[in-house]
Amino acid sequence: MQKIIKGLTVYKIGYGGIGIASLPDGKKVLIKGGALPGSIVDVRVVKNKKDYIEAHLLEIRKYDEKIINGTPLCAHFFSPIWEQNQPAHKTGCGGCKWQVMTYESQLALKESIIKDAFSKLSKTHQIKFLPIVGSPLEKGYRNKIEFSFGVYKQLNDAFKKAKKSGTPEQELLAQGLEKYAVDSDFNIGFHKQGEFSKIVDVDSCGLISEKANQVFVYFKKLCLDSGLPVYDQKTHQGFFRHLVLREGVNTHQMMINLSVSNENLSDEKGETQLREQFLEKIKADSFLQDQVSTMIISYNNGLADVVNNPETEIKTFWGEGSIYEKLFFPQKEGECEAIFRIGPSSFFQTNTLGAQLLFSTAIKMTGKIEGNVLDLYCGAGSIGISLLKQGLGEELIGVEIVEKAITDAWHNAKINGIEDRVFFVASPAEKMLINYPELETKIKNIGLVVIDPPREGLHPNVISYLGNLKKEYQFKLLYISCNPITMARDVELLSTEGFKFSQVQPVDMFPQTHHIECITVLE
Repeated sequence: MQKIIKGLTVYKIGYGGIGIASLPDGKKVLIKGGALPGSIVDVRVVKNKKDYIEAHLLEIRKYDEKIINGTPLCAHFFSPIWEQNQPAHKTGCGGCKWQVMTYESQLALKESIIKDAFSKLSKTHQIKFLPIVGSPLEKGYRNKIEFSFGVYKQLNDAFKKAKKSGTPEQELLAQGLEKYAVDSDFNIGFHKQGEFSKIVDVDSCGLISEKANQVFVYFKKLCLDSGLPVYDQKTHQGFFRHLVLREGVNTHQMMINLSVSNENLSDEKGETQLREQFLEKIKADSFLQDQVSTMIISYNNGLADVVNNPETEIKTFWGEGSIYEKLFFPQKEGECEAIFRIGPSSFFQTNTLGAQLLFSTAIKMTGKIEGNVLDLYCGAGSIGISLLKQGLGEELIGVEIVEKAITDAWHNAKINGIEDRVFFVASPAEKMLINYPELETKIKNIGLVVIDPPREGLHPNVISYLGNLKKEYQFKLLYISCNPITMARDVELLSTEGFKFSQVQPVDMFPQTHHIECITVLE
């Protein structure tokens, strides 16, 4: 039986939203599940390690009422401080753990987490932490959402107690003991907090737009009425797997990507016929045709719980198979725009209005540059193209290890009318000149290097490469990161290569969650 620890004081919230408390002997307790700063909590021990304990939040006994948001954003979210009137299979979504706090409190906490991430570096460097830039929208800001289909089964206490005594399951059922207290076999929503195998059935999501919620509710009913089963991750049987909605906030376009398993349907139950009837019905649906710009079916028969894998067959039912999004940036006179194509697997910032703010803030911090822009993690080119469209840089060299993203980047450059000013290559950043020696002449005129790495931060080889590049050329280094811990580590390593920095700018792209973006410029 797992141990319960009562009456812990959460003295700090760390990166990832982890609550940090201490035992009387000084041993740290790391608490998942939505602990609040300064709260007194009861926790369940998950792992007892040599130097610390991992625990899950059970109860919040006391908290600072001044930081609390009195109105829940979502009826499906669970927090010990709120009473939610929902059945078990419709509560427990853990996607927006910070919605219990006011937005002002969220921003203040994010600033504190960033300062803590840079605390070691602050001892040797004078760092100015600029005030955090809040998101233009606190809810309804996401342009992409991924719902999972699944089941929610929960054994009742009587059955568990009797089975624990050693009685065979068949005998228990014969005695009339129901196996499940909750047996919901068609859910669409999100994985339950702390219980990944269970899918919490949701009726809406507070992070997407009103239009996206309307489409979701309508499409959910079509799926439910189809008679087709959801995919079971344990038995690998069933049809419905995931539903992904993507929205062009500034173009008013929408994409549905329905991920299904095309194998293991039961002919005896008529499931193959039901599938064909369902697909024909959505093709002819006037509401979907009016609201959804493009409809995609992804046939995924792999075992992994992902929307797409390399073997996934993608079929476009209507539309182009992609949507477009525009970003608008203020200028001295009016504004300029950049447009981007978004396919089912394209990476694009999930907060459109936040992305406009992030890139504009990055430009202000960078200031004037002369020469070309080198983007070492360019993805589909969104940052680099946005910089060029705002008049920063002469040419853009984009480097990205994912070839599909490079294809998207070339297309985006073309539709923005700057294809003659860009050069995109698929390569690891540190091997760029080895794989593409013709880039040497463009690198000689470099004025700005942009790095926006994955959450893991920069590979040591990339840091060495940037250090060697600095010995030959003078340029500014714009670093955008979604992880302040790895950013602080990388900045410290870059400083040993001769780079200097003085300030960090947080930008909140993800209200109601612990996630945060940071910008710094090194010279």
